[in-house]
Amino acid sequence: MLQLENLNITHLKQIKSSIVPTLFTNHQFHLIKKKLTNQPLTPSERNEFSRAISKRLNAIYTLTNKQTNNTFIYGQEKIIPSRLKQATKLLKHYIRKFPHKHLLVSGSFLYNKTYNDIDIFIISKYEKEDFKEKKNHFNYLTEDVYSSAFFNSLHKISISNREIIPHPITDTISLDTFISLYQELLNDLTQNPHSIKHTLREFLLQSSYLSNAPIPDSQQLKHQTEIILKTKKPTTLLKNIFIDTLLFSKKTSEIKTTLPKLIRSYQELSNEYPQHQSHYQHIIFTFKEVINLANA
Repeated sequence: MLQLENLNITHLKQIKSSIVPTLFTNHQFHLIKKKLTNQPLTPSERNEFSRAISKRLNAIYTLTNKQTNNTFIYGQEKIIPSRLKQATKLLKHYIRKFPHKHLLVSGSFLYNKTYNDIDIFIISKYEKEDFKEKKNHFNYLTEDVYSSAFFNSLHKISISNREIIPHPITDTISLDTFISLYQELLNDLTQNPHSIKHTLREFLLQSSYLSNAPIPDSQQLKHQTEIILKTKKPTTLLKNIFIDTLLFSKKTSEIKTTLPKLIRSYQELSNEYPQHQSHYQHIIFTFKEVINLANA
């Protein structure tokens, strides 16, 4: 039987008009959805699935199986030609090891002269532990990653064994999460400056999403991160990005209700922990600047 992990529920919904009623009835389409979402089937439904739907799915898979030997290249103009050739070989090799899985080769290996690892991403239904084979770093991602800002950035420079269909970003990115991330980032800059790259990349992705700017590809994200880390005053640069993001997000009402509460909270912390007063005052000043600009 065809493994349904080849299919993606979001993609299935998008192509419904193309396959119903041409290939499947509405009822059969509903059964496929139930299987994909792990809903139990009645005995008669299981019989119908095995007798009709499964055979048809297998026939379609056999007909289109050549796609597993194809590669889909994104951002080719930014990829070093020799790396493209190497990544294509890697992809074809590991397709045999991970049949029916969506694989991508991405990361700085494709566009940087120097690199540490070759990042190979495996899209799976279930979470699994990442692992390494020599320089190949295998990263497991669950299927909900398709609708994330992270994947939107990642796939823009990548080599994939499947065509990547754009998904609307449905990340739980909000002003609250972005404000919290900004506070975490400022704290890490003083407490743990050598391990902030991941938080910084997430901050920049959320900033792009909230301010309705194009999501940067992985090379652009790497470049932006390096600029911030190399500058003599990273907090000033981050503050400016934070302010611009909130103002361009057009959520003035949320700004006016959320930030005053946070200002009061930080004022209390500043009084309680005077040794960290400069840190708290910096955040308070930034929040007040946002409110003043929003009210202008």
